[in-house]
Amino acid sequence: MKRLLADSLVLIAAYWVAMLLRFDFGTPTWGWGPVLMGLPSVLIIGWGALLICRCQRLRSGTVSLRSLPRFIGAAGLMAAVQLFLRLILDDTTDIYFRPPVSVTLMAAVLSLAGWLALRYVRRLQLRPIEVADLIGRVETEVGTALVREGLRNKVVLITGAGGSIGSELTRQVLAAHPAKVILVDLSEAALYILCETIEAQVTAGVAVAVTMDCGDAGAVRALFDREKPEIVLHAAAYKHVPMMECNPLAAIKNNALATRTVAEAAQAVGVKTFVLVSTDKAIHPISVMGVSKRLAEIFVRDLAANGKTCFCAVRFGNVLNSSGSVVPKFREQIARGGPVTLTDPRMKRYFMTLSEASGLVLQAAMLARGGEIFVLDMGEQVLVKQVAETMIRLSGLTPEKDIQIVCTGIRPGEKLEETLGLEDPSTRKTEHPRIFVSDIPQWSREATMALLTQCRALAEANDTLTPQVVKTLLNEEGKDS
Repeated sequence: MKRLLADSLVLIAAYWVAMLLRFDFGTPTWGWGPVLMGLPSVLIIGWGALLICRCQRLRSGTVSLRSLPRFIGAAGLMAAVQLFLRLILDDTTDIYFRPPVSVTLMAAVLSLAGWLALRYVRRLQLRPIEVADLIGRVETEVGTALVREGLRNKVVLITGAGGSIGSELTRQVLAAHPAKVILVDLSEAALYILCETIEAQVTAGVAVAVTMDCGDAGAVRALFDREKPEIVLHAAAYKHVPMMECNPLAAIKNNALATRTVAEAAQAVGVKTFVLVSTDKAIHPISVMGVSKRLAEIFVRDLAANGKTCFCAVRFGNVLNSSGSVVPKFREQIARGGPVTLTDPRMKRYFMTLSEASGLVLQAAMLARGGEIFVLDMGEQVLVKQVAETMIRLSGLTPEKDIQIVCTGIRPGEKLEETLGLEDPSTRKTEHPRIFVSDIPQWSREATMALLTQCRALAEANDTLTPQVVKTLLNEEGKDS
């Protein structure tokens, strides 16, 4: 009803202003009485045009450039009907049924501008989506003096620096005033975007961008020999579960074997601390991505007992607003007018923000003594459907009425729920309330090397590696319990 009233006011205002412009803001020849009597016909024709062009189905928060043809069509249809009436009515018909052509055209243009302005103003008034609205808790402040002191004047190397987590790690590391930050990523475009956001540090030489494949052992070792990093944050990985089901070879090469390559280079040059950014999907993995990240954990922990480098891994779940996450996807779908798509109404996930995840990764790095698998407390699991509904409501719309929610079915490799294992007897607390350690046994050296050899052999069999083969890798003797 409010929308109908607003559109009606636009039609009346447009008609009135068009009359004023036509008669140079003076009184029309036939007076204002006939003008007022013509308003009902203007409203009826305008409402009809909006309904025929389906403009009324679009709520204010969903109007975009894709909606523009509908409103142009409504304004054009309205003008066409009024001009047609003028043609078929003779001069004896009252003037309010056949206003001047200039008035009809100007009123159509002004109505179009008014309809669009109303909807875009409403869209701009929608309040930003807050973290607490989506995850049911207040975002935790994670910056500590321990992290700042641990990073100050250090040489830090970040792989996957152009990604969502890598970029936020970069910003938080730079805030601690390191001696130097080496930003490594295979994507030139991602690195360029990151460097644009930290231009001052790049110009000053504090940040250095390196385009490199972490699986290239020669290039990785040359970089480590040249830069001598003291802390390595390894965030480079493929993280999209269904996509890795279709690309198991890429998952093994990039997530598992490239991690081992970077870790060996770190150990060879005496890096002080090496942190693997892992995932909750590595816990009892059923997907190719989860298995590949679990393999990375095993390969990294295998090096923890040798040399001076402190190796550790940090597991956490979904990160809000990161590349490939549901939040930007839902936001785009809502802006288009729906539908919002999710896989299953029962799907639950742990969520945290980029700043939380990155800050706790750095905190865990400062707590590491070697060989730990850190697990972050991410609060309670949230229904993905609830996230979608909350975003729709915060956009000023009603779920299932204004924006439909469509379930497409669980995709390959996905679980209905994830687990963090915080209640497991093997999990213990640390001095930080949101960081825990999972004391699952490490594979024996012999079993680890056999597994590494098997992965390298599979990586050479480019056209024969299947998801099923990858998922059986951890069912061998020597598996941790």
